[in-house]
This record gives sequence, structure tokens and C-alpha cells, in this order.
Amino acid sequence: MSMFVALDPNGQLITIENAMRGLACNCTCASCGEPVVARKGLIREHHFSHHSNKESCFIQRESLLHLYAKEVIRNQLGLQLPPMPGTWPGSEDKTSWWDFERVDEEVPQQGFQPDLVAQLRDGSQLFIEVAVTSFISEEKLERIKSAGINTVEIDLSELLFDKQPIPSEEVKAHILEQTRNKIWIYPEPPLIPAQPAIDWQSIAAKPPAAEPQAKCIEHRYTIMGMWLSARILPTGSVAVRSWSFNPQIAELLKSWRNELGGEYNPKYRNWIFFPLSREEVLIRLKELNQQP
Repeated sequence: MSMFVALDPNGQLITIENAMRGLACNCTCASCGEPVVARKGLIREHHFSHHSNKESCFIQRESLLHLYAKEVIRNQLGLQLPPMPGTWPGSEDKTSWWDFERVDEEVPQQGFQPDLVAQLRDGSQLFIEVAVTSFISEEKLERIKSAGINTVEIDLSELLFDKQPIPSEEVKAHILEQTRNKIWIYPEPPLIPAQPAIDWQSIAAKPPAAEPQAKCIEHRYTIMGMWLSARILPTGSVAVRSWSFNPQIAELLKSWRNELGGEYNPKYRNWIFFPLSREEVLIRLKELNQQP
């Protein structure tokens, strides 16, 4: 999306269709901040251009999603959120709307900076992280836990290749009202031991003395003086976790994720590598293993 959106005088995203023609739009480039002109003639496609006539900026959709999410949350002063970890039994599926007194951007904390800090009506705070391709790192997670402030992460990755324009009511509703894309980072959900998949069809076909279910296979390694585990999940993926935070190991696993495909799961603080890259990950871990 190149120069079809800009920032209006209030710093809000505006599409070329909704802008006044020419300099009267009083807009700035959403990428570099320079004044722009709304070109709305009869021949060429309507677009913004820099008043200085320099080359158009290319505005990544990822950046637009990040900007727009912060904008709509600030304007709406609220979010629909999933139930907090530790809620009473039976309430796991009951979402709720949280009202905010004020929402501030990029407020520095001790060693990190949340995307948004929402002030609640009871005087407490809520940190809000917006993720499109970059999610909370292990290091940032540890600092959030040390701060002890309720924190939620909004995953907008499914909108990255969507055709919905930004801004739009559809994207706004997804950000504000959808809850399947929101996860509580702090407080953390209680850890539930992974259970092997149950093949009910096989169980039904076997007599009562059938063999017990197979357990998840776990490998252990010592890398850079730290203990790592690699669990083969029932899905065929492998979950790799360093049981003590080490920035070098975190960067290593992140680079493997970017190269081989996978994701970081902040809930369990592990790196999930998909079945196709499982063997390669296990080979690399074995090569780095410092155990005799």
C-alpha cells in the first residue's frame, strides 16, 4: 500500500478517498512525516504525494496494522478481552469489554516499552502489545513479569495478507471485538502438562488390556551452559525451551524460527518448529550439545 493513506491533522490514518483535494487535506506522510498533497484528478488513480516531490514512500501493511490498532484502541478507550487466567470454572469462554480512562503510547517502563498503556477506572494499568510479525521476546516477557502489570498481546498476523483496507470498519472490529487473537501474557495461565493425543478409534478396537498410551518424547541438551529441552508434540512439531533465559540462545532459536518456519509461544515460553523442520532442529541441537 503505497501513498493511498496518510495521517490527518490529528495524527489519524485517512484514506485518499476521504481526504480533501490538494494541500487542503493538511495531511502528512504516514512513513516519513513530510507534508503530502492529495492528488485527486480525472486521469490518474487518486493518491497522496510528497509536497516536496520526492519519491513516494512505501508503507508496509505491517506498519499500517500496527499504527491503526493503536489508533482505534486510543479512540475507543476499550477492548473486548478473553477471561483472565485463573478465573473461576465455567467462565473460560466468557469474554468481557474493558473500559479505559486513558490510553498512552510508548510509555517507558523498567527495561521495556509497551505499545500502549491503558489506565483503568480502578486506578490500575493494563499493558497492550500489538503483534503482526514480531511477538514478545523471552527477555521482554521476563521484564513484564517483573513489573507485575496485567499485559495482553493482540495477534494481527492473520490480517497481514487480508484484502481488507486499512483503515476500515472491518479491521477496526477485528482489533476491538475479536478475542481469539488476544492472549494474556501476564498473569500467565497455569501450566497444564501436555497430554498425548488419544486415538479413540484404536482404543475402541482393542481389548481392555490394550497397551498404555505413548508419552511425548523429550530430548535434553546443554547448550552455552544452559539446559534446553525439545519435546516432540503429538502434532509432529517440536517444542524447544530454554529453562533459564539466555539472550544468545533466544536469538539463536529466533533465527532458526525465521529460517525454518515456526512460532514463539509466550504462554509456555517455547519455540515451536513445524513437523517438516523437526529433524533439522534436532540435528542442530545435537551438534551444539555440550553433554558428553
